[in-house]
Amino acid sequence: MKEIEQFYPIIIALVFNAIDLLSGIIGAYRRKDIQSSKLRDGLFKKVGFIFCYFMAWLIDTEGYQVGFTVGAKILPVVLGYACLTETVSIIENIHIINPDLLPENLLKLFHLNEKGE
Repeated sequence: MKEIEQFYPIIIALVFNAIDLLSGIIGAYRRKDIQSSKLRDGLFKKVGFIFCYFMAWLIDTEGYQVGFTVGAKILPVVLGYACLTETVSIIENIHIINPDLLPENLLKLFHLNEKGE
């Protein structure tokens, strides 16, 4: 069980990725604007995030074997950036799904601004 716990942060980030993808598809359906090229681009972005997660995990856990001595954990920074990016995108998708939910109000609720800060 302990071996799996080290992957919980990555699993949480993957859930953020999945929610963004699903909310984006629902938003495109709501706008009647589903395009395979946009879906494909979104999937490639998600794959890029996944590669970053596992690269950061590998550097943090085994990088010393090949001379990586960063001095700080990289994975939390990568995951934080990815989840923040996905949160802003999910909020935009929520607004598309339900225009009554204004992005600026949702961003304030999550203590973010439009730049994701």
